[in-house]
Amino acid sequence: MFRLVQRLSPLLPPWARAAIRRRVSLVKYDQHVRRLADPFAAQGDQVEVPGSPCTLGILREPFHYHKVFVLACRELGVSYRLIDLAASDWIARVRNSGCDAFLVWPPAALTVWKEMFDDRLRAMAEMGLVVVPGERETWLYENKRRTHDWLTANDIPHPHTWVFYDEDEAMTFAAEATLPVVVKTNTGASAKGVWILTSRRSLRALIRRAFRSGLVARRRDPRDRQWGSVLLQEFLPEVREWRMVRIADSYFGHPKGRVGQFHSGSGAVAWDEPPPALLDLLHDVTSKGGFTSMNVDIFETTDGRYLVNELHTVFGASYSVDQARRDGVAGRYVREGDSGGWRFEPGDFARNACANLRVHHLLTETLGVKVSHRWWEGP
Repeated sequence: MFRLVQRLSPLLPPWARAAIRRRVSLVKYDQHVRRLADPFAAQGDQVEVPGSPCTLGILREPFHYHKVFVLACRELGVSYRLIDLAASDWIARVRNSGCDAFLVWPPAALTVWKEMFDDRLRAMAEMGLVVVPGERETWLYENKRRTHDWLTANDIPHPHTWVFYDEDEAMTFAAEATLPVVVKTNTGASAKGVWILTSRRSLRALIRRAFRSGLVARRRDPRDRQWGSVLLQEFLPEVREWRMVRIADSYFGHPKGRVGQFHSGSGAVAWDEPPPALLDLLHDVTSKGGFTSMNVDIFETTDGRYLVNELHTVFGASYSVDQARRDGVAGRYVREGDSGGWRFEPGDFARNACANLRVHHLLTETLGVKVSHRWWEGP
């Protein structure tokens, strides 16, 4: 069946493929395709590396995003075991794994997967287990309502956002809201769950759908409806969006490109250097949250304000393998002590979607393992 779908899919126009996805669940097919693209999928759940200082557990991600941690462990010479967090006996598997710490790329393709990982990562934290990224960071991942509340509670500047759990209250707001206004699903990456509405009629219609049949982000499983609440955000024209990343003591930043009205998922990348004020804001946000693995997407408005748009503890790197460049050279920024200055250091620090850097920090700072291999300098 999967082979038939693979043969037929390229023959269909994009509109036909999109129409099918709106009506038919293709999750199993997508998992099959992702498994075929994972070079390590058939190589067993346990790899022992001679001389490895420890063993790390890698929690399986249903779409195989965990493969970046497999690559990182192989490149850093660390033994690892793959663990299925979705198994009914997952606690026994974790406890009996013999792992010193665990690596996680939380899933976001289905709400039920996201909730399952949130629940079980919380339980792992209660068990006193070391998980990277941490439970507080993954709790915010792909949850715009939580992110809004966290930003508001911590007085971090962000676009005006309104979350409604009452349809009447949302409709009252819609009658007076300044248009255009942005509507977002709670989960959904790459602008797939974003609508920019320019009329009150379309806004009211989308609110009604949110509280009744529910909203489905584009390319999501049609069963994965998000209903019972709605999130609206002010529309900011002509903003520039920066991807700012902190992994431990390494800082990165570059502007996202833009296609049409959207930056996220555009596939376009620019390499302007972030000004010190942006790096300072990244440092302040991540320090306030105690985050050691966080992407902070920041809007730069036409009047010079910086507003935090979203937080992601993990992020794709299919378009931008590097996360910062100066004069065409990849590298990172390092904060210089109490002076608060910033120094650029060349190197391949963002390897494997920054998985190498996460594993390196876990080994050296959390587990106290000495790593002599300077992997960021290349072969």
